Amino acid sequence: MNRKVVLAQFGMVITTMIWGITFVMVKDALNDAPPFIFATLRFGLAFIMGLLYLNYKIKSITSKEILGGIICGFLLFCGYGFQNFGLILTTPSKSAFITSVSVIFVPILLVLFKLQKIANKIWFVVLFATLGLYILLNPMGGGINLGDILTFGCALSFAFHVIYQDIYVNQNVDVTRFFTVQVFFVFLFSLLSSFMFEDYSSVIISQRLIVAISVTGALATFIAILLMIWAQTILSATKTAIYLSLEPVFAALFSVFFAGEILGLYGWTGGIIIVLSVMSSGFILPESSKN
Repeated sequence: MNRKVVLAQFGMVITTMIWGITFVMVKDALNDAPPFIFATLRFGLAFIMGLLYLNYKIKSITSKEILGGIICGFLLFCGYGFQNFGLILTTPSKSAFITSVSVIFVPILLVLFKLQKIANKIWFVVLFATLGLYILLNPMGGGINLGDILTFGCALSFAFHVIYQDIYVNQNVDVTRFFTVQVFFVFLFSLLSSFMFEDYSSVIISQRLIVAISVTGALATFIAILLMIWAQTILSATKTAIYLSLEPVFAALFSVFFAGEILGLYGWTGGIIIVLSVMSSGFILPESSKN
């Protein structure tokens, strides 16, 4: 296998591991800062790090990188907005599992927008994932709440983000400049939303908030998203999405072992079905011409 492909795959595993770790951390931090303010601080830190890393190279930014950054930045803003508001009302492991459904949305959207032909068997995978979600959320037992519904909005936003990011990285944009523009617009959209809908006086400057902002800003945004963008220069949108299915696995493990969350038999069963279904889609979808 091509060395670059192996490195890209490893990069996606690291990305999903980092994101999985942060679900519990973000849920706790949202007790001290509202969602838009938290996103403003998180992406503001990542933007500053991106600027420091680019230095004078920021002057070479192209109109294509700006346009792509605006589109992808808006989709990221929507995704993290839905995810943060959802996390207030649902558990970290359920949030991660529902977010993972974006890997199923990606091939569906590719078909709808006529960007890629998908084998008919993919619809079986979609139904299989839906079954897993039904078991995980246990709607007959009152398992679905507003937080779960909001997180579906996150999954859809992230699916669009993977697709549009794939489109732009195939147009030879500079990975670091493209990343920095994206996080700037997530920061800007979050800042404007925080002024319109939230109160900064409600923020509690706690240790867990500072740690969460530092970890999510530096690791989960600057490093993880930068790794993901680079990986997408090598992997297709669908293959990138398949690796994102590892995120709920890491989130569930950290929620159980470090936050004391009890997922239960139905939770584990539904989660395993979802992960198996989204991973099996990689064997059904056609190979990308990238590798």
